[in-house]
Amino acid sequence: MKKITFSIILLLLVSVSAISQRKYDEIVNTENTVQDLVQNEITGIVVFKEGGTVKGLDPETKKVVWTLTKDDFGATSAGDILSDPDFGKVFKDKRDLSSVAGSPYVEAYINSKYIIINTDTGKVVYNSSKESFWVMQSDFIPETDEYLLTLKKDGDMAIALLDMKTGELKWNTTVDKAKSLFSFSLKESANTNKATVHGSVIYYLLYGKLYSFDRNSGKLNWKAEEEYSRFFLTQNDKNIVVVNSKGLFAAKEYLNVLNTETGKSIWKESIKTKRVVYLEDWGTKLLIAHYSGFNFFDLNTGEKVWKKDARGDGLKRVIPIEQDFLYVAENEMMLINKDGEKIWKKFIEISDDKEDPIYYLGKVGEKVMYLTGTYGNMVDYKTGVKLWKRNIQFDKDRPVLPTYDEATNSYLVYNDEKLYKFDPSISDKPEPFAKVNIKKEKELNSIELFPWGVVLSGPVEVMGVNMDGTVKYHLTYTQPGEGTRRLLKSAAIAGSIGLGVGAGVSAFQASELTMTYRDSNGNMRSTVIKEEDKSKMNQAKNMAGASAALGIVAAKFNSRFNAMKQNRDYSYIFAKADTGEKILVKVNKLDGVEVDKIIFNNNKPVYEIDPATQNIFYMSDKSIQIFNKK
Repeated sequence: MKKITFSIILLLLVSVSAISQRKYDEIVNTENTVQDLVQNEITGIVVFKEGGTVKGLDPETKKVVWTLTKDDFGATSAGDILSDPDFGKVFKDKRDLSSVAGSPYVEAYINSKYIIINTDTGKVVYNSSKESFWVMQSDFIPETDEYLLTLKKDGDMAIALLDMKTGELKWNTTVDKAKSLFSFSLKESANTNKATVHGSVIYYLLYGKLYSFDRNSGKLNWKAEEEYSRFFLTQNDKNIVVVNSKGLFAAKEYLNVLNTETGKSIWKESIKTKRVVYLEDWGTKLLIAHYSGFNFFDLNTGEKVWKKDARGDGLKRVIPIEQDFLYVAENEMMLINKDGEKIWKKFIEISDDKEDPIYYLGKVGEKVMYLTGTYGNMVDYKTGVKLWKRNIQFDKDRPVLPTYDEATNSYLVYNDEKLYKFDPSISDKPEPFAKVNIKKEKELNSIELFPWGVVLSGPVEVMGVNMDGTVKYHLTYTQPGEGTRRLLKSAAIAGSIGLGVGAGVSAFQASELTMTYRDSNGNMRSTVIKEEDKSKMNQAKNMAGASAALGIVAAKFNSRFNAMKQNRDYSYIFAKADTGEKILVKVNKLDGVEVDKIIFNNNKPVYEIDPATQNIFYMSDKSIQIFNKK
């Protein structure tokens, strides 16, 4: 069946209420057309580029508090760019401005130069115009307030460490010829390049090459002999688990363990597997789950621990539950213990088709609940017996949206214009507690839980449904243009982005390879996961305690820092009014009331909604229009 993909996007709707449309409250006029605009999530400063200048706008006073000009950036000639074809290849899709998550910094690409700006002070912390190389990639290290820069100078590629306190390079180490590094596609490198600081060592996976550097001197300790797509440090500090795949979604992969001192393999040969989906480090052994099964391997020798692999043809997901493992193979699930022994007598079929998406799979109380593209049910954790004799059968061509109700330890699930309550205490499958008339059901992407009920939303529709099954409100809208859905870049902070949606979130996260750490008895210690989205503020907040970059700034802007979170109270809706004007509508999710409508003048607006003040900063021709909170 065709997979259903859920996107986190802002609602794009049109107003039908009588609230009058309004123009801006304040305006900042510019000499040139404004080319880009971003807001830094820590300081709140709105940074915009116009002509050859970059300016910082205070969100409280709405005044420009600093300005940077070509004298600050340095000039470049067309010849500089044309002389290096790789430069154009890398930078053709770069934005002029990018805010660095979890930091007070904004990166800018001005006159083909790479610049880092401290938005709090307007100081240019780093400017590559004084260098004789191109900055091809940058990786912020929040723990130490440093940057790893990937540099290209003539035919060589180098790595440099930038000290953000001084703006100076601590070291600059040539690592390879540029030609070999660019054998990786740019798309692959964006998904695999990763830097990790571990004590006095920096491990850097760059374009398939894994390097170990001395953090203080920049000395290259070693370069791995093979190419890899992912790496994970083991808890003994002596080894690195590496995965090698040809292509980002390769069907076959090679897994090995390296010595951190030498970069050499400690196994006689790599383990050749189908695509690796899950890893655990138990100190002296590794649990490796791949597409066709999983087993423990001795960390030092690579030999299997279990006599045979757990069955796993078409293995898609492994979920650790205490010391047990719940896993899905093709369209069936099984629970095994840490010795690879089955806990259930037989596999449980959870969908009609092995390609059906899994929207939720996990333990709820003493039950296991599954929601897939075709079925929903609960299974007794200890016996594997289905709680309900009959599955709830979903319409596979329509979205399945779940949300968790903590108060009742149950899930509310939407499918095919029906709402169900999955309560672990009931003995048979529930009947829908609400039947609703959604106009554009296939486009629904969000379900959010409130004390009174749920809010369903999609690109052209939003509906509130009470717990008794009655519809509280239902709004439908028209979009200004086809391209609008793809243009939304900044409104995710404050827009309707599907908080509490277990569906799209868990489906996406399941595709990310993780390394989980346990002690020798199998007790969970901590999890290190690949960064899925550096713009998530909860992630940035978690980093704040250990981040040198945020030590002072987070304290100075504490109230703003705490306010930078996704807003579940309002939907900000870009829409086409009955009069034909393009407007942004602010809808209160509590009651469906439109509390504000502001006028925009194009089909592809670029704007920021300040989470702390709810003021809106809109880029419009030769101005920044400011709409105060209503």
